[in-house]
Amino acid sequence: MKERSFIIKALANGWNWLDISDKDDIENYCVQELEVPQELIKNLHFYNNAFEINLINSRSYYRDDWYINLQRCA
Repeated sequence: MKERSFIIKALANGWNWLDISDKDDIENYCVQELEVPQELIKNLHFYNNAFEINLINSRSYYRDDWYINLQRCA
C-alpha cells in the first residue's frame, strides 16, 4: 500500500508549538484534535513549528470527516 503525507504548519484549539516536545505529543494531537485513527498513522516527523503525518493508504477513509478535515489543515 502507498502512504499519504500531510504537512501541518498551524495548530488548532488552543494547542501551541510549546505544547509539542516529542513524537508522542504529535501523535496525541493527531488523535485528539485531528481525530486521525491511531492505527492508520504510519510515521510522524517533527520539524521547526511543523510536522508531517504519513498515513497508511486505504480507500476506506477517503470520505471520512477526519480525512477531509486533515486535507484542509495541511
